[in-house]
Amino acid sequence: MSKITSKDIRNFCFISHGGAGKSTLTEMLLYNAGVIEQTGSVDKGNSQSDFSAVEKKHEHSVHNSYFNFEWHNKLFHFIDTPGYADFRSEVISALRMVESAVLLVDATAGIEVNTGYVWNLAKENDLAKAVFINKIDKEEADFDKVVDELRATYNDSFAIVTIPYYEGGKFVGIIDLLDEKLYKSVDGKPEAYPIPETERERVEDYELKLTEEIVELKEDLMIKYLDGEKITIKELTKAFEEEVAGEQLVPVFAGSALRNCGVSKFLDDLTKIFPSASEVHSDHLVESGGVLKPEPDSKFSAQVCKTMVDPYIGKLSIFRVFSGELERDDLVFIPNIEEEIKVTKLYKLNGKDQKNVDKLTAGEIGAVAKLDELETSFTMRDPETDIYYHELEFPKPMYSRAAYPADGIDEEKMASALQRYSDSDPTFKVNYNKETKELICDGMGTIHFIMIKEECQQKYDVDFIIQEPKVAYRETIQRKTDVEEKYKKQSGGRGQYGHVVMKVEPLPRGRGFEFEEEIFGGAIPGQYIPAVEKGIIEAKEKGALAGYPVVDFKVVLYDGSYHDVDSSEMAFKIAASKAFRNALAQAKSVLLEPIMSVDVTVPQDFMGDIMGDFNSRRGRIEGMDPQNGKQIIKAKVPQAEMFNYAVELKSITGGYGSFDMKFSHYDKVPSDISAKIIERVNNQTA
Repeated sequence: MSKITSKDIRNFCFISHGGAGKSTLTEMLLYNAGVIEQTGSVDKGNSQSDFSAVEKKHEHSVHNSYFNFEWHNKLFHFIDTPGYADFRSEVISALRMVESAVLLVDATAGIEVNTGYVWNLAKENDLAKAVFINKIDKEEADFDKVVDELRATYNDSFAIVTIPYYEGGKFVGIIDLLDEKLYKSVDGKPEAYPIPETERERVEDYELKLTEEIVELKEDLMIKYLDGEKITIKELTKAFEEEVAGEQLVPVFAGSALRNCGVSKFLDDLTKIFPSASEVHSDHLVESGGVLKPEPDSKFSAQVCKTMVDPYIGKLSIFRVFSGELERDDLVFIPNIEEEIKVTKLYKLNGKDQKNVDKLTAGEIGAVAKLDELETSFTMRDPETDIYYHELEFPKPMYSRAAYPADGIDEEKMASALQRYSDSDPTFKVNYNKETKELICDGMGTIHFIMIKEECQQKYDVDFIIQEPKVAYRETIQRKTDVEEKYKKQSGGRGQYGHVVMKVEPLPRGRGFEFEEEIFGGAIPGQYIPAVEKGIIEAKEKGALAGYPVVDFKVVLYDGSYHDVDSSEMAFKIAASKAFRNALAQAKSVLLEPIMSVDVTVPQDFMGDIMGDFNSRRGRIEGMDPQNGKQIIKAKVPQAEMFNYAVELKSITGGYGSFDMKFSHYDKVPSDISAKIIERVNNQTA
């Protein structure tokens, strides 16, 4: 194309449940568009989408793949997203960069768990949408059944554009209802034929339904239709385009990506039906600063929607240009950090390949490399504008594991690799827990961790093992006690003398530690009292039961004595520490555990299962709230029972449940469980 304008650009992404065939359809689109001369496959490990070593090994997408090509004088950008729930952050970032989303549904499986999740995400992003019912060539495929399931499940108007065509009970092509032609795949290439007379009645039934679905949304066409006037294909197509762009209609296509049947026609129809980059304004994405028109002559604005980190390339920031143009060596302002940076290199992406370009215009998707200042969600803009885009909202990672270096791996090197990986994945967080002395990694599930482990091995030559994190238990006391301790030591020269009398009593849960002194008559000089408090502070870090920190108690120092020569701060610190340990032995110490506030969102049908499961986890149900057709179950549950909940909730609900969790308070551990914890810890330290 000699000159790219926003009205010539179409941006879309493929979304689906895993295994619906997105990567295969991507391969065929690239083949039909002339981007590749020969198609690869996921099974053979040579597809354009799944090019990383991890993706080739596991035969499914882990990361988004970005492509661009020209088709019928239009510039297409499209993104192939992963279909597995553990990689939903990739879908979220892709949907922010496009105007349209294509949902793939397996004709043999119908709607699956992740289908509904990604469909709702597309709706939340106000995108034009289409459905491609794939694998229609399989014996078990049932096109009409899948369409009925879509209509029964989602509150959308689905309008069928292409239907499968069979000869002798075998799938051989698709019929396009808009241009009234039959398309077969001949030697891997689409060929157009007249619609057979044997199919005429069936086609007319579908055409009638399509016409009615369109005219219902257009008053002028409805009048013509009711008056018996003929509505032309051109009128229908124009109305169809408008209603798809306005999110009122969802076109449905049939095809077989594997056999390259219906693929090029599908792309033709997307060219006509889907809105261009110039037709879709980013009003709903703007947090402040007004809206800029999606045109090249507007002021520049863009948003970083994905960050990739490679040990050789460095950081690659992928962004969507929403307005204006960005040229190489331009200065752009980053409001998130209040800094201005120079863009020295610009790229367009095609799978694993990066092509240098001089300019990106409104509607295009591109990348910049080695700009460490940029992070996912950051706004990029002309210094003269004040536009600011909403940050992307990603799921909170709730599956926690402690990472330990494998044999021969330096712990610091492991931590560095994991931190670098987290820079590219907003659903993977790394933090060091000072209490348990563990590197805690929070992710989306077991598959997520497997992929992270393998990618760290390949990219950073780092291996690690993961295990359930330790619980940061606490200890406390249950009754008051008075203690006295005299520390006296004489070894020839100056001795050591410190004498304290104090009472120790429990405090309400969550009060921590309090210290008071009630010394009268100078029994202990004021300069030694801080040493007493310091001795207790140090001693409380290791309780009497299992060595956990002691909390929720008060110490009152009320008497003691000193020696004019031998007393010192050290002597009083030691005396206080010993007195406190004696108090723990007398004050009936108990173990405390962290209790979490958990909100689980599930369909109504799973409420009983969730509540029963919480009971088995020593949880306490605190209430239920209906929300958007689902139920939010609120509970308090011990943290020790929640480390595997992200995985187990998927199993209980078939993937339809989600949850949020945060620390609530500490509470007493039941005596039988406490005894096991104490025994285990003492055996480990013996």
